[in-house]
Amino acid sequence: MAGKKEAILVFPSTHHMLLAEALLRDEGFRLRLVPAPPQAGELCTTAIAVPASDGGKAASLLEERAVLVKAVLFPEEAGMEAFGILPAELAADLPRTPGLEEIMRRVARKEGLGREDVVALLEMGGGAGLLCRAAEALAGALTGRQAVPAVVLDLSGGRGMGIEEKTPEGRGNGRDLGRLRELVAEMSSRGLVYLILSLGEREELPWSAEEFRGAMREGIVTVVHADRLPLRSGELVRDFRIRQILLRRDDLRRMNPGELADEVMFLRDNRPGPVGSGNLLPILSRDVKGEEETSKIRSALAALRLVMGGSFLPLPEPLWRRGELCGGNLLIMESVSEGVGKALAEAEYILATKGWSIRKAKGTA
Repeated sequence: MAGKKEAILVFPSTHHMLLAEALLRDEGFRLRLVPAPPQAGELCTTAIAVPASDGGKAASLLEERAVLVKAVLFPEEAGMEAFGILPAELAADLPRTPGLEEIMRRVARKEGLGREDVVALLEMGGGAGLLCRAAEALAGALTGRQAVPAVVLDLSGGRGMGIEEKTPEGRGNGRDLGRLRELVAEMSSRGLVYLILSLGEREELPWSAEEFRGAMREGIVTVVHADRLPLRSGELVRDFRIRQILLRRDDLRRMNPGELADEVMFLRDNRPGPVGSGNLLPILSRDVKGEEETSKIRSALAALRLVMGGSFLPLPEPLWRRGELCGGNLLIMESVSEGVGKALAEAEYILATKGWSIRKAKGTA
């Protein structure tokens, strides 16, 4: 367990955690390894605890050394700090939504929310706008108002930066490793870490494990998103070193608040595993359909933030392009066909209007 006066550094991968441990020890930081908070939702189950007074200094050093820190958590202070920074106009609005006001007070006191609280959040209707603003404020407090981009590489023929030039076999120019290397190199040079491989209905990646590993760069975290469980999923995790396999969920639109609350509570209480888990919200644009469903996604995303604290939560492109963060902090970037740089500049501009910025690892040449 973390001490009361310790800052907890959470990492998106074991690779980054091990680098951080070595660097911090070399720089003379007092530290110890502790279990990562369950709500962090990361496969790296180990975090690093440092004195609370050194938390910011340690995070800054690691950023300078290209080590990605997912979050720096101050367990005894995070809740109160989050709501201490709520805009005055939001605090003034809270009494008009009594259910939300009471839930916010409980979160500020670091009291866990239950299923009925989640149902109440999802049923707020007209209060959804205020709910999103509250979730955004909490996410901002926990992450330093920084979002982490995730670049989508479309292998299904959709919108992302695809490598799908048609061939007579209809398989696409999937073996164009040069194109994949270019994308990974650009991501690395810009300090971007997360790559989402969108398979759609495909059942496997178009490369061998050796080819794929050869195209990757150190520190890139790769996630597969598919309509159904890919063939040989175990090999994807073991041999391709895929971080996680997420399955498309289109049942959100059919769930009532109680069913959706059950899903939220399951995610809170169970650390996502690598295969077919950890995915509740639609993350790709083609899966976000209509204003009614978009509203439902906003409410679910905000509820997840209030329940799960400092977790990475995906923010679909249709939302962040409208300046709607709703507690999300993993920026899904699909529209990168004209280059990652242009998409990144657009994201940075939109986030800046909200007082947010992009968090990157230090870029490499």
